[in-house]
Parts: sequence; C-alpha cells; structure tokens
Amino acid sequence: MQTGLPTPTPPPEPECYTKKINKIQLVTIFQRFLKELDGRDKMMKTIQYLLKILMHYKWAQAKHWSTITSQFSMTRKVLRLGNAIGPLKEFSKKNTVRENLFLLNETINDLCDDLFCLYKLGWVNKKLGERAEVISAYCWFIGIMKDLNDNRKSLRKQQKSLAKKDEAIMLDRLEMEKKVFVTEISIVKLFMDGVFCACDIWPPSNSASVQAWSGFFSGLLAAYKLWIKFST
Repeated sequence: MQTGLPTPTPPPEPECYTKKINKIQLVTIFQRFLKELDGRDKMMKTIQYLLKILMHYKWAQAKHWSTITSQFSMTRKVLRLGNAIGPLKEFSKKNTVRENLFLLNETINDLCDDLFCLYKLGWVNKKLGERAEVISAYCWFIGIMKDLNDNRKSLRKQQKSLAKKDEAIMLDRLEMEKKVFVTEISIVKLFMDGVFCACDIWPPSNSASVQAWSGFFSGLLAAYKLWIKFST
C-alpha cells in the first residue's frame, strides 16, 4: 500500500514554439504586405506624409527631406500607372446606367492621373498635365463621395445583422464584428481622402498642414486595412 504523496503533475512545456510561430507569421504577413503593390504604395504614402508633417513643424530639415518626399510621391505615381484598365474591364451592358457612370468617372480619374504622371516625367506638355491634375481632383472627389455613401449603407446593413439574435448569425458574430470594424476604418479613411482632395479643389490658407495630416492618416488606415486582410 502506497502511503507517499501523489506524484505531482509535471509543469506544461514552455510555449517557445508558439512564440516562434507567431514571429514567423508576423514576418510572413509583412512579406505579403510588401509583395502587394497596394501595400508598398500605402507604406510609402504613410512615410511621405509623416515626413511632410515633420517638415511643416520644423522637426525635420526641409532642405534634406523634401527631395525624399518628392521621390516617394513620384514613385507612387509610377506604381499606379495603368490603373484605368481595372474599371475599363468592368464596363458591361448588364450594369445600371449609374454603375457605368461611376466606372466612367473612375476611368477618367485614372487616365488623368497617368497624364499627370507623364507630365512629371517630362513626356507630356505642361498645359495638358496641369489640366489633367484638375480633372483628376474633381473625379476623385466624386469617387470618394460615392464610396462613402456605399460604405455607409454597408455599415448600416452589417450593424442590423449584428443586432439580430438569430443563432446562425450569432455563430458568425466575431466575423461580422470584424467586418463592421473594417468598414468603419474605410469610412474614416475615405473622410481623410475627402479632406485631402477638397484642399486641392478649394485650397484653404493652411492646406499644407491639413493635407499632410489627412494624407498621413489616410495612408496609415489603408495600410492597417491591408494588414488585417493579410493576417487572416
């Protein structure tokens, strides 16, 4: 008959392997982020406007950093060359007139962005380049307003679905909460874009600082959205 104390349960193994996997996953997500064209664009945009904020408040020397911000801006323009192909492919007789009109607006916006980029590269004359920049700003503003409206409607539907007590919906509650969160981020990001674009069309006296801050937060939120996408 055993009279000794029971053998104690051994302590759990240290979670070194789990932490190692998490680090690997973090690197993998970052790698996917950088491989994505939009990921590189948003990373450069965030850095570009962060530098503009620092220069505006004299926290960084404009003499040195202004060249770098200009290079980031030009690189981003080149990366986006040919974006008009996307909306052009979506034109269809099955679409409503409204849908095709917004696709036309997006196409004109992208084509004008391309013309302005070519002007900056010295391949298009100044008059055409500057006119393309103005048209692009108005088209972009229309697109922002349309996207804001679409996201607002989408958020309302998601919130209604989340409020329901149906068991089938409750099982997907976490997924739905994530969608609501991402949509809310999209709305704030679009609002920042709207502020930035409005400064191009109706420039206030402090447009430099307003565009620096709105551009920074727009890039940061867009990058965060991509990070969420790649981490799932």
